[in-house]
Amino acid sequence: MVRAADVLVKVMESKGVDVIFGIPGGSILPFYDALYDSNIRTILMRHEQQAAHAAEGYARVKGRPGVAVATSGPGATNLVTGIVNAMMDSQPVIAITGQVTRDSLGTDAFQETDITGILLPVTKYAITVKDPSKLAQAFIDSYYVAITGRPGPVLIDVPRDVLQADVEPSWKDEPSLMKYALDSIAWQTQEPNPELVSKAAEILMNAEKPVIIAGGGVIISNATNELIKLAEYLMAPVVVTTLGIGSMPSDHPLMLGVIGMHGRIEANLAVIESDVVLAVGMRFADRSVGRFDELQKGRKIIHIDIDASELGKNVTPTVSIVGDAKRVLAELHACIASRIARKETRPFIQRLKAIGESFDEFMNTHGEPNRITSWRALKVIREELPRNTIVTTGVGQHQMWVQLCFKVFEPRTLIMSCGLGTMGFGLPAAVGAKAAAPDRTVVCLDGDGSFLMTCQSLVPIVQYEMPVICIIFDNRTLGMIRQLQDFFYQKRYKDEHLGLSKRHVERGIDYVKLAESMGVEGAVAESLDDLRMLLRRAIRSGQALVIDLPIDREERVLPMVPPGKWLNQMMMPLGFDLHARIRV
Repeated sequence: MVRAADVLVKVMESKGVDVIFGIPGGSILPFYDALYDSNIRTILMRHEQQAAHAAEGYARVKGRPGVAVATSGPGATNLVTGIVNAMMDSQPVIAITGQVTRDSLGTDAFQETDITGILLPVTKYAITVKDPSKLAQAFIDSYYVAITGRPGPVLIDVPRDVLQADVEPSWKDEPSLMKYALDSIAWQTQEPNPELVSKAAEILMNAEKPVIIAGGGVIISNATNELIKLAEYLMAPVVVTTLGIGSMPSDHPLMLGVIGMHGRIEANLAVIESDVVLAVGMRFADRSVGRFDELQKGRKIIHIDIDASELGKNVTPTVSIVGDAKRVLAELHACIASRIARKETRPFIQRLKAIGESFDEFMNTHGEPNRITSWRALKVIREELPRNTIVTTGVGQHQMWVQLCFKVFEPRTLIMSCGLGTMGFGLPAAVGAKAAAPDRTVVCLDGDGSFLMTCQSLVPIVQYEMPVICIIFDNRTLGMIRQLQDFFYQKRYKDEHLGLSKRHVERGIDYVKLAESMGVEGAVAESLDDLRMLLRRAIRSGQALVIDLPIDREERVLPMVPPGKWLNQMMMPLGFDLHARIRV
């Protein structure tokens, strides 16, 4: 007989768990005691929300569950935002929380919180384990639930006395939950409906301007090769949702970039002009396509998703196919290749590419030639980083600039909070990414507002010798809030200023001193040459570095589709005449 906590650790090791992110507390302490003699590395975060984000960063890089651990009460509730973030972006995170003893449940004991009840609506599975003999199996069940079908977060809540109880060290490496036991078999063997695949193939073969929208499901299912193969055979341009960035290399001739509210011009135009849309592993979010009614006018829609509940939820497709993106794309390609020869180049792709290139040139050359702008800075950053660098971002203007102009060449190398839009996601996610890929360069591109929410993640970066580079786009304001107040609230600016003085806009936080107080070197990039030099030095030295990159607080993220509008109502920067370029 051994402690249930020790058995839990053993079963975690058997599933390949090599690192956890968390903060100990009284109720979870038996579990931490069991970890002392294990092969599982622990990373002490400085806030439980950041532990959940780090676990998600790990999961996105590894493609398998990341683990976040917290104690009862406030420790558990601090995980909520990170868990909801993982749920919205379909990422497998396993949260383990301590709980008060079984005889204290329901008594309002110190730090007692019904975390299972709180998280049931925003997880795939949540359980409070009251039988010590079932704790190991609860982890096995949770692991399979997290990865089966559409991935997502799960919760295992464990009373302290359950962790301390003696049990037999045995478990079965298969889910005991009947639904998921059947589902796990089904997803391994299920073939896409051949009639629907044939119907979709027929529509695509007859399309004049087909467009493929690749969502996060393409990356989750490792379907990049299948996507490229189909796109090249059809000679169909590919656009991506924010979560789908990386599903096709940015320098591929058929890649037009991200769509949506802050999407690439050529990508949005491709959807506008299309007669057929093949949507793969996406949920038709409002930020990606705007008005659902307009999307359905004048074009046929084929929707592929592993989650049947997404099919027809926001958009009514012509053809809906339930299945894994990798398998369905392969079947679709085989069906088309058996009927027609490979398509020739489609002229509209070159035209759209030319529009996008002219916009990039405009954004990189207009204004004062030596002035730091986000577009110019990101061009320098991309030039200096290795091709396989893993980049995380916070949420705000800087995130939209990244998705617009930062080239991504491999899947799982751009990690952002998309569905929930959680400010502060970037830095702790970088901790998780670095733990998952210690030999890769990891860079957090953050905004000053986002960075301030989780800047204490610099401490584990130092403590565990993680050479993460953090670049702060420092405009001393909540930039997206200021932009929205500028465009839609008559410039009535309120509570968007992040500086230290109401009278002096330029008096901001000293991020160099802030970084150095936590043991990380800090530097200010006064020019693009400074930025280039600092990046080269950080990569060469293998040391953590925080770079304060001052940018103009009046710089805006454009193009922009106003909320509730269709993609054809893109707002452009002053001086760029889109209509003239479309006519050309």
